[in-house]
Amino acid sequence: MLKFILMGSCMTLFFSNWGGAVTLLFFMAFVFGVGMSGFGLGLVNLIQVDLMSYFLSYLSIWILAMMIMMSFYVKDDKSFPEVFLGLGVGMLIFLLVSFGTSDLLMYYIAFETTLIPIFLLVMGWGYQPERISASYFLLFYTLAASLPLLLGILWVNFTDCSLDYFFLGQGAQFSNPILFWLMLLAFLVKLPVYFGHLWLPKAHVEAPVAGSMILAGVLLKLGGYGMVRVVPYIELSLSEFSSFLMSVSLVGGVTASVICIRQTDCKSLVAYSSVAHMALVLLGVVINSSVGLAGVVTIMISHGLCSSGLFSLVGMIYERMGTRSIILIRSLITLAPLSTLWWFLFAISNMAAPPSPNLLGEIYLFISSIGWWGGSSLLVGGLSFMAGAYNLFLFVSTQHGTDSFLSNSMGDCSFREHLVLFLHMAPFILLFPVLSHLFL
Repeated sequence: MLKFILMGSCMTLFFSNWGGAVTLLFFMAFVFGVGMSGFGLGLVNLIQVDLMSYFLSYLSIWILAMMIMMSFYVKDDKSFPEVFLGLGVGMLIFLLVSFGTSDLLMYYIAFETTLIPIFLLVMGWGYQPERISASYFLLFYTLAASLPLLLGILWVNFTDCSLDYFFLGQGAQFSNPILFWLMLLAFLVKLPVYFGHLWLPKAHVEAPVAGSMILAGVLLKLGGYGMVRVVPYIELSLSEFSSFLMSVSLVGGVTASVICIRQTDCKSLVAYSSVAHMALVLLGVVINSSVGLAGVVTIMISHGLCSSGLFSLVGMIYERMGTRSIILIRSLITLAPLSTLWWFLFAISNMAAPPSPNLLGEIYLFISSIGWWGGSSLLVGGLSFMAGAYNLFLFVSTQHGTDSFLSNSMGDCSFREHLVLFLHMAPFILLFPVLSHLFL
């Protein structure tokens, strides 16, 4: 892991050369993706923990490269491009530490430190004056929920004398509701679960396209990853609260899906769809079976690529038309037919149509929910149905209909934007056979 952190640090040499920074990121992704078995380094040995850490670390590198490619307007406008790229590099380093460490306290430190770059991205490069309140929502929601986690970590260290993931659960396990909520609350807000999600739509709507891509693509996954890591220690208490968490997950996910259909802002709709998808992650963590955890990892990886691609598409429209309103964005199929193809591919992928890995994750979670309680599978099916409804609503509303008065300002995607969308979709499709055989 140290070699990749050092390579990330070397990106500081390219603060004035964004093409060189993107090239170095793709080189990191290539090195990270090679098994290196000929050098005595297995696939998982490149990092400290396991395959889930490997995939999330790889996702962090990939999304950051896409984020920089989508943000060349910052360099062209001379809007402090060196600071912007420095924040991206800093976020990547702390994300690699988060996913690569096996120590719970180190994870907490990196988990909290990632707040600083995203806070500054929203505050400094956001679009509207409301970005100030949105960035404070993001900061204080997460900080307020994370302080109990620090108390829980100190409690674990005092009772178990270890904060290593591999030893958590091997020592003492306590059915203590206070410790359970101390350890879980920060991750529920970061995920975010419904009722703890109020910071997310505001942050997404006011964030620049790069901020939305990294926030939805990687930062939300810190919540699901953290829950998977701490569940072995609080497993006894999990059985006491599993029904409550299952209800919050499924009912909240369906409610968020219904809210999606009522949105008039494309970015807000995609943000609420993230709440609905992350409800499935909480479902898999609560079930805590091998099939459920396979579904958790699959949903997190596939949602990271798909939601980042959708935010890229929304950002492209906003750059050209100056609005994200579904009422004003119409008839794009006649104005930008190639971008309509990308809209279609990402919309059906977000609704878990084959060969999307989202479909694989939902199948995993559907099977595990039947094993936990048969009735929960109906709500999982409802979530899948509503995902189809709001994604079709988004696609049909923006691509069809009569021209609006903003149509003259709309042109098709540039080569760079097509490349960004292709680099989202290609690994997304290629992951289907990989994830279908990896965890089961």
